[in-house]
Formats: sequence, C-alpha cells, structure tokens
Amino acid sequence: MVAECRNIAIFAAKFRELLGIMDIVKAFEVAFNRKFEKNWEKIYVVVDIHDTILRACYENEETYDYYPYSREALQLMTAREDICLILWSGCYAEKMDEYRARFAEEGIRFDYANENPEVGNTSFQNFEVKLYFNVGIDDKFGFEPETDWVKVIEVLGKSVPPFCQ
Repeated sequence: MVAECRNIAIFAAKFRELLGIMDIVKAFEVAFNRKFEKNWEKIYVVVDIHDTILRACYENEETYDYYPYSREALQLMTAREDICLILWSGCYAEKMDEYRARFAEEGIRFDYANENPEVGNTSFQNFEVKLYFNVGIDDKFGFEPETDWVKVIEVLGKSVPPFCQ
C-alpha cells in the first residue's frame, strides 16, 4: 500500500510538472535570480508544518514523522545566510513555540513565525496584512512533500545565479 501511495505521489508530481503547476525548482530559481538582479541580501521562504514538513497527525499525541528529505532541506536552508526561514502555520502560539523548539533541536532554525518584520510597507504594499515572502512551501500551494523536498536540496546546490532561463 505504501509503495502504491508513493507511486501515485510521483505520478501526481510529474503530471503537475507537465501542466506547469507549482514547480518548486522554478520558484527558487526565480527568487534567487531576483535576489541577484536586485542585489538583495536574502530571500524569504515560508514553510508550513502539517502535510509539508511532517505527516499530519490528528490524534491526541503529536508525532514528528518527517517527510523524506524535509529535515535535510530545512537544515540546509538554516545554514544559509541568504535565506530567511519563516514558519507558516495556523497553530496556536504555545504550540508554535513547541514546534520551533523541537525543530531547533534538529538543527532547523526558523527566524520568524507567521510574520516578516524585515520587510515594511511600501507606497503600494501593506505587509501588515499579508507578509512578504519569495518562496512558499505548503501543500496548499501545491507542494508535494513526498517528491519535492529532494528537489529543494538539488536547487540549493546550484543556487548561484544567473540560472538558465
């Protein structure tokens, strides 16, 4: 059954790729190219927890069942000075603090949770209402955690712009 689910996830990822739906590699390439062109210090990456980093568990006891390569990809992003990681979740503040502490034990540091105080409002944008970010990693954005984390690792390994367009 697990093998069948993985095959379905891989097929779904390939199908999305063909249709041009949520390509995490392209999202990082665009973000790093823009960083390079505009001479920015860093990019901002929001990351959801459930069904993105961890398999969702709606039981009474929380489990930390990481998707393949999610921990490694997040550790790579943590180590980079040109990436600001923002935890993106609807959980309550106390639970968010627990997640951040647990992730920190695993070598994963989120700079912020559900906010980006580094980017202020402009004459055209109100970032008090919608936080600013360059890349969104969330199953609701179309991210496929079974297959896309390894792609994140790969793109981080070649993130010296300009990327091939």
